[in-house]
Amino acid sequence: MAEEWLTYSDLGERLGISSEAARQKAIRYRWRRRTTNFGKAEVLVDLVEVREQMERFPPRKPKAEQPSDDRETPEDQLSDAQTFAALDAHIETLKAMVAKAEAIAERECERADNERSRANSERGRADRLQERVEELLTERAKVSDQQQEAVRNLEKQIEDLRMTMEARAADARRSWWRRLAG
Repeated sequence: MAEEWLTYSDLGERLGISSEAARQKAIRYRWRRRTTNFGKAEVLVDLVEVREQMERFPPRKPKAEQPSDDRETPEDQLSDAQTFAALDAHIETLKAMVAKAEAIAERECERADNERSRANSERGRADRLQERVEELLTERAKVSDQQQEAVRNLEKQIEDLRMTMEARAADARRSWWRRLAG
């Protein structure tokens, strides 16, 4: 068992695959991973075992392009006709989707206009209520001033009555002959 810590690029070079393929292989086989002091990821790999797996299951290679003839066969023509028909059908589907989206957008615009007009009427109503509140506060201030004036008058009357009562009480405490003299 020859286990080694290799970076993804080193593993890819040894196996003849890309570093991304090496990373995916490390994830798939759940190989142990660590990070070096330089921030590079490394995986612990048994290269002998990996090479055996690669021999049993070689990586897929892209198909080589076949030389093309300038002549089209009837099958190619049929294939092209089917492709065009499919594209035409897809275009019709897209047109239907656009029409539906435009209808939805129009409904949303109408709804937004309705909401805007409702908001404007609510704003006007709120402004009128605010004006009424200000009027009531002004009236309250006037009434409050009047009430304060009435309270001051009552307090003055109470003070006058108290003075009168005190004078009478003091007068009552004096002797009768002093009251007559005085």
